[in-house]
Amino acid sequence: MKTNNNIQNVLILGAGVMGSQIAAHCVNAGLNVKLLDLKSDDPQKPNKTAEESIQKLTKMNPAPLALAEWADRITPGNFEDHLDWAADADWVCEVIVERMDVKKDMMGRLEKVRKPGTIVSSNTSGLPISDISEDVSDEFKSHFLGTHFFNPPRYMKLLEVIPTASTDDAVTEYMTRFCERILGKGVVRCKDTPNFIANRIGVFSMASIMPWFFDGSFRAEEIDFLTGTLTGYSKAATFRTADMAGLDVLNHVAENLYPAVPDDERRELFKVPEGFKKMVEKGAHGNKKGHGFYKKVKSENGKEYLVVNPETLEYESQKDVQFESAKEAKQKFKSPGERLKYLVKRDDKAGNFLWKIHCDLLLYAANRIPEITESVESIDRAMQWGFNWELGPFERWDAIGVEESVKRMEDEGRDVPESVKKMIQSGRKSFYKEDGTVYNLVTGKADQLTPPAEGALTAAMLNRNDKEVWGNKSAGLYDMGDGIALFEFRTKQQTLGFELVESAEKAAEIVRDRFDAMVIGHDHENFSYGANLAEAGEALKSGDEAKIKEAVDNFQRVAVGLRYQPFPVIGAVSGRCFGGGVEFMMHCDKVVAHHEFYCGLVELGVGLIPAGGGTKELLYRSMDKVNEDEDADPLPYLKDAFKTIGMAKVSDGAPKAKELGYLRDTDMIVMNRDLLLATAKQQARAMADAGYRPPAEPKIKLMGQTGMSVLEVTLYIMTEAKWASPYDKVLAGKVARVMTGGDLSEPQEVPESYILKLEREAILECFQDERTHKRMEHMLKTGKPLRN
Repeated sequence: MKTNNNIQNVLILGAGVMGSQIAAHCVNAGLNVKLLDLKSDDPQKPNKTAEESIQKLTKMNPAPLALAEWADRITPGNFEDHLDWAADADWVCEVIVERMDVKKDMMGRLEKVRKPGTIVSSNTSGLPISDISEDVSDEFKSHFLGTHFFNPPRYMKLLEVIPTASTDDAVTEYMTRFCERILGKGVVRCKDTPNFIANRIGVFSMASIMPWFFDGSFRAEEIDFLTGTLTGYSKAATFRTADMAGLDVLNHVAENLYPAVPDDERRELFKVPEGFKKMVEKGAHGNKKGHGFYKKVKSENGKEYLVVNPETLEYESQKDVQFESAKEAKQKFKSPGERLKYLVKRDDKAGNFLWKIHCDLLLYAANRIPEITESVESIDRAMQWGFNWELGPFERWDAIGVEESVKRMEDEGRDVPESVKKMIQSGRKSFYKEDGTVYNLVTGKADQLTPPAEGALTAAMLNRNDKEVWGNKSAGLYDMGDGIALFEFRTKQQTLGFELVESAEKAAEIVRDRFDAMVIGHDHENFSYGANLAEAGEALKSGDEAKIKEAVDNFQRVAVGLRYQPFPVIGAVSGRCFGGGVEFMMHCDKVVAHHEFYCGLVELGVGLIPAGGGTKELLYRSMDKVNEDEDADPLPYLKDAFKTIGMAKVSDGAPKAKELGYLRDTDMIVMNRDLLLATAKQQARAMADAGYRPPAEPKIKLMGQTGMSVLEVTLYIMTEAKWASPYDKVLAGKVARVMTGGDLSEPQEVPESYILKLEREAILECFQDERTHKRMEHMLKTGKPLRN
């Protein structure tokens, strides 16, 4: 049998909200994409429906496309004229209306045009996958499965893959790996059961919480406070998540679930409260309609989120949430698991609520095994990746304490699954253990944890396997295997303080002696928030100018020095990366960046300039573009680099980081965050094997007074347009001076070290200015920049 093993051409059927955004994400991944929908009545524009959907992609926020101009890469068409494009597709993804008859009809039409071996998937949030394909040929069935994307597809990690009994195992395996590696998804394989895994558990969780609101026990903002990051749910908590998903969608899912799960012991909960139904009937569908549980309005203080009153269904101002036990939990404990354990033991309103909703959730999740999956891990990952929970249901149970909670549940007359009681009887007290195993409720044995993606490598795995070579509180060095070391940041928010900078130098010494290359990266969501402002602030308060000068010198020497190590240095970056973190990254020999990488040289916001080589490096990269085209005028390139720093431009994704110059064309973008370190290791090994030699110090062309005059005009325009505050103008002037060469009267080439000296002089001037002190204090107090 032929199995497609190289998907390049994708045909998306259905240009609605989900279909068009799946098309956009496939473009982000570098695939060739065609998008079809109904034929328009307009004879001049038969593809109008698809074309308008593609245009909407460029205006959506958050942006489905990495770069808006990539909308041109999606070819529009219609079902009537262009369904035969399926003959050239490697994968056809159907995302049409959630009606079984319509989907089955589309499969029948597809059968006439698809070529054997083409993979076809249906994107549905709950319709039985096997029923959709029941009328097609056996060969078609063997290449058919469900692919359930979560909205918005670019940003939501979860993708549920649902094979049927007829799906060939090789097809399931291939699509799992394709969706992981090429689309960057966290894939969870599901059984073909109603609403699969994430929506089955997630909608149950919401349904079990709703009565507490509609019976008047709690306000919506109180429930969201208790079921937010405090206890390891998502930032959007319960009702803000409902507003994002769409209340009409949740109601539809619940209504469909009730008849579909006749043997579900808690199915009555899917009969949502009457108040919820009334909200949906009144058009309170959530964010897409502007109001759901919350309503955004303009007030004297700017934007305000009103909250619905469950009795009147009118909107009113939110109230301050006050739970003494929650306040104590936040003060006493850092992790959500510790806070949750503390709170469910409190005999107060908040504690009783959290205990009861967790009894519902934990017992329900355990009872769904083996119905929806045989894996504890799959349920936890589905909730983490699909609903952004920090802790999945079984991780919550471990945090609370399985043995003691089961005893309490039984004392309260609850039915605990025999499989959970058997685990306790076997002597195992938790689902997960630090030895890297997870308990299997079906077999009664411990299984090895599976990596989040095939081939994934994490610092946690290295740590678990005793691969640490050296470390302290600020940083660590691990043996990744194959002669490659991993340098890990361990500071809060991965800030680059005095000790971490010294640790980087120490790590480099060890790598020189024992390894062939070094990767800089870690498991944390964000690469680095830059220099440690608190440390700098303390030095300023004490008036220790010598310490500040030493810190500036050390930071610049270590950051820039990464490029001149006798071994390759690879940066593995993701999430947010600001200031000094960008400077560390820019001096790596190569960068492997996650597609969702948000970075910027934002030093002006705290009264500083990029002085860890950042100003120099952005200038160098701009001038390098000029060198590629000898006829090019260098001044526009200089202006672009200047504005990037002067306006503290931040990339919204790795492709944009390339446009801004933070990443080079030779740097790599990976779609899956879980494969970042493994890919960086591969790149490090390849560079070492190629006989790496560090570069010589480059000469960089500075434009002198000619360039300064141009930048002064640019700065004047920025100030007049209110893009720059008075002190922004002063700071940007210092950047302009560094970029044009200080006192240089005419254009000339200078060594890199000349510009680095100008950087150090400029930042030391900043540290002596009271306006910088005020910016730093304001940032430390509020987390926001001061525009003085």
